[in-house]
Amino acid sequence: MPGLFNDLETKYFLVFYFLCKSRFRNFNESDIKKYQNNRIKKIAEYAVDHSKFYKEYFSGFDLNNFTSLPTINKKIMMDNLTDFNTIGLSKDEILNFCLEVEKTRNFSKRLKGLNIGMSSGTSGNKGVEIVTPREENYMKAALFARFDFPKNEKINLAFILRVSAPAFNLDKFGHRLTYISQMNSIDEIDKQLEEIYPNVISAPPSMLKLIAAEVENGRLSINPKRLISYSEILYSDVMDYLIKVFKCPVHQIYKCTEGPIAISCKYGQLHINEDLVLVETLNNDGTITSTGQPCQKLIVTDLHKKSQPIIRYELNDIITISPDMCKCGSYFRVIENIQGRADDLFWGENIKTNEWQYIFPDYISRAIISASEDIDEYQAIQSTPDDVLIRIQLKNGVNRDQFNSQAVIENINNVFSGYHCRLPKISIVFEKPEFNRNSNKLIRIHRNFSKN
Repeated sequence: MPGLFNDLETKYFLVFYFLCKSRFRNFNESDIKKYQNNRIKKIAEYAVDHSKFYKEYFSGFDLNNFTSLPTINKKIMMDNLTDFNTIGLSKDEILNFCLEVEKTRNFSKRLKGLNIGMSSGTSGNKGVEIVTPREENYMKAALFARFDFPKNEKINLAFILRVSAPAFNLDKFGHRLTYISQMNSIDEIDKQLEEIYPNVISAPPSMLKLIAAEVENGRLSINPKRLISYSEILYSDVMDYLIKVFKCPVHQIYKCTEGPIAISCKYGQLHINEDLVLVETLNNDGTITSTGQPCQKLIVTDLHKKSQPIIRYELNDIITISPDMCKCGSYFRVIENIQGRADDLFWGENIKTNEWQYIFPDYISRAIISASEDIDEYQAIQSTPDDVLIRIQLKNGVNRDQFNSQAVIENINNVFSGYHCRLPKISIVFEKPEFNRNSNKLIRIHRNFSKN
């Protein structure tokens, strides 16, 4: 009977809504582990029974020994997409549909009743997310259950992103979600925001920052009660600026095509959705990463998704789990920091051992923003182990001739020397950061060469 109930809970919006609320508030560590183990077994069995790929991929492995199962990644999934999904779609018809949607910009279209979206990723490698109406429904229930929306108000949310999907549209019981294309000009976005006059705005942090500047300069008049950041890393300097301008909480949603990983609680702490996904943070040797330390491998399993089972999927992100329990009282783990992608680790040569040493993006970012209050935006690109380019956009009215570039150089050199690494040649140019041409995301810290 418990197994039957677990399958039925995703069928009804209100059931999943109340269960999500209850689990977040009441589950202890033992409850979380028991629930995850139950769901993992069921989702693995379902995948083997309904996906030709998983039937072959997990052949010879014990489904009850979950951590022994081989991992997957985007390339494996996309190479085997026809056999990977459980609803009988071919890879060609999925990709052709996604390309047609991108071409026409008609994001209201569905394929055989399914919500299908394509992400280019920062590397340019395509990824696909398949969502059934049932999966779409319970994910909305989870969002409404978890997120700290303004109290005693109907939700009027402006959703800003490069692409949309039918799942993002909502106009029900007085609650409304309205999509605004990130591809629009800032003048068009201003006009739409003033017409909507949202009490919640969700957008990538680079877009939220642009909107804040419009408000600060008197070109936009809105008064949101909440901001939601996603899609890019929310750096502390951007968060501080948003809070200063809007004087409201800034929360985060950490979601990718592979799963709804985390969402902020009412105190702004980014909790892993332990009842939606299993998140494994590992070192390179397969041991569990200690709390307070950045992981070297991030592996995600979606505990409910059946159309496109995501089981032990390796993400390229680096996160740190907080050793402290949140004051909200939930035992759901808190992500202390999202460092970025493993591909964006800087590398230096250790002058003592002549071995390669990784340098986390967060240290480079802090080195730049702590150098001067005059920096409005920045980007650091490591093109070779010995060359780092820093793009700096100064605040309005700041004379570049009076800017202390040497302070930035010294701070970055201190990071490299702190790791006992050979100092790189650092070049500074005064220009706007460049957005990633594949994903249209702002990546502040980026490496342009392969460590190998």
